[in-house]
Amino acid sequence: MDANARRRAGERAPSLTNLPDLVAGEAQAVVANCREAVPVPPIGTGTGNRSPEPSGTVGTAPLTFEPLAAFLERTRSLPPVCWLVADVVPEAGRLLIVAAPNAGKTWLAFVIAKEAAALGRRVFAILEEGGPKPTANRFEDLAIPEDAPIDVAHCRGFLLGDAESRLHLVERLRGEDAPVLILDPLVSMFRGDENDTREMNQVRAHLEELAQANPKALIVLLHHTSKAGERGEGAAVYAGRGSTVLGGWADVTLNLRHEQSPKGEERVFFSVLVAKNRDGERDYRVRCEVSLGDGLVSFAREDGSQSTELRNAIREALKASKEPPSATALARRLSRRKEDVLRAVKELEEEGALQRMGKGYRCTESEGNDEEERES
Repeated sequence: MDANARRRAGERAPSLTNLPDLVAGEAQAVVANCREAVPVPPIGTGTGNRSPEPSGTVGTAPLTFEPLAAFLERTRSLPPVCWLVADVVPEAGRLLIVAAPNAGKTWLAFVIAKEAAALGRRVFAILEEGGPKPTANRFEDLAIPEDAPIDVAHCRGFLLGDAESRLHLVERLRGEDAPVLILDPLVSMFRGDENDTREMNQVRAHLEELAQANPKALIVLLHHTSKAGERGEGAAVYAGRGSTVLGGWADVTLNLRHEQSPKGEERVFFSVLVAKNRDGERDYRVRCEVSLGDGLVSFAREDGSQSTELRNAIREALKASKEPPSATALARRLSRRKEDVLRAVKELEEEGALQRMGKGYRCTESEGNDEEERES
């Protein structure tokens, strides 16, 4: 009832002393009426990169505010934003990995598990795809010790919508200092319609429940890319299949792309696009190489220095070739993505450093003379 209606009814306007109680009572009534109709995710406690909310029952009390000075004082002692894997994987928070099948999602998830376990962090890996032997082989290929603090639930039929299973996970996450939870993949843990925004909001609420269990936890969700995303259409942050809800849930979104590795070499290559990063730089690529057996993993940013290195590698490969190789052959020889090699070859050709010979390329005479002059 507004002030004019109260006056017409002969009632007195509420005093400032009892106004908060009245507002709180009306807010609780609204929440109670709406909760059954539309499940509302509780207000989160954040991640290691976010400040925890003041103590209280999350999601049941009316919205409260705090003065800016109090907020700044409360957050001043929080640690700075950190990476578990530099420029790729955050130390804590919500990580969404999006890629087509066989592009490297699970490899990256296992690399995350290895890096976290090496720091003594407990890892809970829920894996709903892949056979038991191939899955075990991946752990061994990455040289992850058998006594690593990694707990595996392989093909157990876990569903995000199962409240009992979520409660069990929440308790496990709360019991660890800075745990990592890997959910691989969403399609095997959700039986609804990925295109239905209402259903995906419910999935988001379930994921948020897990994320809130421990502010230092890293929640890693693996998801398949859409057909448009595979073609590179639309915004990269929404490349995941179905509703765009998950793109909003994630703190960091990584889009993976498979890169061909030379036959016979026990190595895996994939490119990572940092499509979203709430707390910093985004829209850059990092190339990952996994050496199978010894478990060595390397990440290299594909910035200007990486382009210079690729151009130099192309020149050296051409000089060492008896026959002019094509750009595709160069990509295979250098274990690089074909599109990157084609772009670098085109640039070098336009600069006059390369000359086309049939379907192949060779360094120009001037390029060779310039090299000799620099060496002399």
